[in-house]
Amino acid sequence: MITIEQGKNYADLYANRVMRNKKKYPTSIIKSVERYRKWKKRKDIWFDVDKANEMLDFVQSFVRHVKGPLAGELISLEEWEMFIFANMYGWQHKNEKGNVVRVIREAYGQVPKKNGKTIIAAGALLYAMYGEGERGADCYCAATDYEQAQNAAEPIAQAIENSEPLLKNTQIYKGINGSTSGAMYRYSIDGLVYQNKFKVLTKNTKGLEGKNPYFVLNDELHAQENMDMYDNLKSAQISREQPMMLNISTAGKGSSSVGMRVYKYAKHVLKEDDDDSLFVYIAEPNRGYDWEDRKVWEMVNPNIGVSVTMEQLETEFKKAQQSAHSKSEFLSKHLNVFVNGAENYFEREQIEHILVDDLGELENERCFIGLDLSKVNDLTCVSLNFPTYDEEGKAILKVKQMYFIPSDNIDFREKEDNVPYSDLVERGFVTLCDGKMIDQDMVLEYIIECMNLYDVQQINYDPAMSQKLIEKCENLGLDCIVVNQYPAVMNAMIDDSELLIYEKRLVTDNPLLVYCALNMVVITNINGMKGPSKRQSKKKIDGFVAFLVAHKESMFQMEDINQDQFDELLDEIYR
Repeated sequence: MITIEQGKNYADLYANRVMRNKKKYPTSIIKSVERYRKWKKRKDIWFDVDKANEMLDFVQSFVRHVKGPLAGELISLEEWEMFIFANMYGWQHKNEKGNVVRVIREAYGQVPKKNGKTIIAAGALLYAMYGEGERGADCYCAATDYEQAQNAAEPIAQAIENSEPLLKNTQIYKGINGSTSGAMYRYSIDGLVYQNKFKVLTKNTKGLEGKNPYFVLNDELHAQENMDMYDNLKSAQISREQPMMLNISTAGKGSSSVGMRVYKYAKHVLKEDDDDSLFVYIAEPNRGYDWEDRKVWEMVNPNIGVSVTMEQLETEFKKAQQSAHSKSEFLSKHLNVFVNGAENYFEREQIEHILVDDLGELENERCFIGLDLSKVNDLTCVSLNFPTYDEEGKAILKVKQMYFIPSDNIDFREKEDNVPYSDLVERGFVTLCDGKMIDQDMVLEYIIECMNLYDVQQINYDPAMSQKLIEKCENLGLDCIVVNQYPAVMNAMIDDSELLIYEKRLVTDNPLLVYCALNMVVITNINGMKGPSKRQSKKKIDGFVAFLVAHKESMFQMEDINQDQFDELLDEIYR
């Protein structure tokens, strides 16, 4: 740990390092450093080293790691973190009343995932609550939803609990399942009692009326979709003499998020230097960057070698090569680049090789059925997943599918979806149902045909609109397993299918599966788990969903067999 020395300027330490090694740092960080140096020449503001160091010393004296291999140890700030804190709290000027106050009222920090955002967030909020000497400091931890807010609030509460001086006069408030709802620090000065507090806040900002937050932590701004919370919290701080709002985030997806809008303004300020109240630190690649260049990875991850390793990034990079979605995840989370919000999961060159002319002989082969039903607009699909082996004994998956669509208005459907359904009917990949609705009896007849032809092990189904059909299937003696369309359920199948496609171990003879795969957009929950989204996907994805539903079982049936086992299998077949 670097001991904070009185009178030493740690912002200078980082600034000098950056300017001596410009090639190692992105332009966005160099501009932040150049802005700091420019400010040092001004006469209307000044940098108070002692004020900056008080904050740095507080963090390193009272805030402990609560997770990972360093859990329990006091935090040791990295130089770039010191630069952020020193700028936030070091710059001073006289206000209209003649009082010396901070220049910075808002900070925007954007760094990739796992680069110590939690330390910055916890350190700043706890300093506002305990270290600055602000009486009656109301602090808020705000996020787009409750779960995200907990990711920021729980480490703050644990840091208080793990520091005897902070915990001494503090009451921590817990919610459901031990979640953190806030904390209150009560103390007295000259016989008068005061209370500083922090509160977890999600979406509902009505309770802010009449209040004046001293400190606001906006966590992961990229996940917020409208400006109400940000604007309300910002305006609520107006009566404070030197409030602070800390926006800490990674890059996100979509051009309409709060994060994107605040990011654009932060970039403007970094370029024009026309808003003294905002400090900006953004670690992002330069224009024209090569996302495969390891030097770029190092440039934009300020905690490389500390909380982020090249080995971890290499692992994520391998995943990123498997699909368009995984690439956008890598770009946004690990390279800190904003990407389009509704990108399709797969790109054509990644998926088109799964289509083959012939799946070979499948009669009597074991298979697992996936069922995705619809009424009118969507496709109904029965997916038969056959886990088997290639000529070398390597596990592969053959997928045979049948789609059902209403015959009514078929010409319009072909134009709207840009799919030659009539031709696919003739080729045996689609079945037309008379009228405007899907005929579930026809779906049942097809399943019975499959039972006569193949060794059907079970049916996995999406519960939507399937109750009657499933009852009939159960009467046939089939095991029927419900598969809900939640990310917590679907994530494993999506990840495994992505790997199968990448390794060229998935094949189908039905072009509609390729069509549906190319249309698929996924949603990601707070824990990073993925699920298919029919709402966000602009065109039909039902066939790929049916495949995934069946794959909940078929993925556990795929194991390579060694040469001896394979020889025995061939002998059995051709004996």
